[in-house]
Amino acid sequence: MKLLLIICLIGCTMADVVILNNETNFKSRKPGRCARVCTGSTGRGKTTWINYKDGHGVWTTVNISKCGFKHPPTITTALEGSSSHWTVHGTSSVYYGTATSFKVFIHEKGLVKLRAEAHNWNVEWIAVGYRC
Repeated sequence: MKLLLIICLIGCTMADVVILNNETNFKSRKPGRCARVCTGSTGRGKTTWINYKDGHGVWTTVNISKCGFKHPPTITTALEGSSSHWTVHGTSSVYYGTATSFKVFIHEKGLVKLRAEAHNWNVEWIAVGYRC
């Protein structure tokens, strides 16, 4: 059993990630060893939504610092929740992306954070970039 676990720890953690191009045109000296895929969620009932100043939307900052990226990665997002998130705009739009965070702005007329919180909206994301 211990041998199987050791084999899985070695073999199961190996992955082939190939980054064909990126927005910053950063060239890693070791692209195969430095490429990283990192994913997460802001969490149902845990997302800190902030009302947008015009009263027609909300936004949040997503912390990706634990991914260890050295440069801004390519980020893909989705809005997840229990209801009504299909009616809003901006669910896949990433703003101010850095190696450690990004922002998502969600828009709909009259949208305030109480609605986002009531429906457990959260940002699910995948980031692909370089860690060295």
